[in-house]
Amino acid sequence: MYHTSQITDTKWLVAVLTGIMALGCTTEINLNTDPTGTIKNSPTTQVESSRKEEFMKFSSKPPESWFWSHDIDPNHIDDVLLPGMHLTRLSIYGSGKSRRFAATSFRESGIEGTYLQDIAAADLDSKIAETGARPVSITAADVDGQLRFSLALQKGSEPKTSVHINLDEIGLGQLVNDQRRIADFTIYSTGGVRKYAAIVEERPRPSWVFTRVTAKELDANLRKHDATPVRVRGFSENGARYFTAVAEQLDVGNWAWYDDIDSDTVAGKLDSNNAYPSDLDAYRDERGVHFTVVMYRDHN
Repeated sequence: MYHTSQITDTKWLVAVLTGIMALGCTTEINLNTDPTGTIKNSPTTQVESSRKEEFMKFSSKPPESWFWSHDIDPNHIDDVLLPGMHLTRLSIYGSGKSRRFAATSFRESGIEGTYLQDIAAADLDSKIAETGARPVSITAADVDGQLRFSLALQKGSEPKTSVHINLDEIGLGQLVNDQRRIADFTIYSTGGVRKYAAIVEERPRPSWVFTRVTAKELDANLRKHDATPVRVRGFSENGARYFTAVAEQLDVGNWAWYDDIDSDTVAGKLDSNNAYPSDLDAYRDERGVHFTVVMYRDHN
């Protein structure tokens, strides 16, 4: 319902995505309808946000409209960009001829976006500077045997951002303090070693980084800090599923996060929860393409 396949006909694309955008302007959310969030044969997790008022929470408004896409051919990212919409997240998955992107796009007044694709690590700073924009999303993959990064960016210089790569879990956690937050991050492998790349934003806001935790451990940490998940990235290790996540205290009402769900389930959860995708990460394994998604309540 909210997803698209590889596009070959422009008129068909516009018609489909226009329909998606209309459906993306929902009105309510009640995540209590599925408190376990369990999907058959998967470790999917849903957590509800609490409403304690012990700490000040920062407001995060839903976009005017939105859509999400997957199975995007690397040569056709432009085809899923409609006038007035800007990319908020790019996630690459697969390899070789099966390499594809998933994306989320928002319509927000006064925001203009662009993107960079398949950039070498040594060229990141110069390529970002050439755009005159600040990065808001980062993803990484092996492209023809070389590590390459793709980014979504927004025009403007504030708040100030910086990109950090080749981090381990300790280095990732050290990026945040009372004046800096992680706007986005991605996990990739170099020589069989797990690494992180992150976008750091200079903006005062309490935040936490939870590394290599199970779903239950992540849920417990979110409850402990009365925090909302902002970014969640999963990875498999020795047959088990682990997560690294960034969380903040946000006033978004109800929210949920899911892992290991397919595209139809993503669409169904967005629809049944009357929510929009605030974060989306895609990965491919022997079972096919699956997603890790954070959803926030849409317009009241």
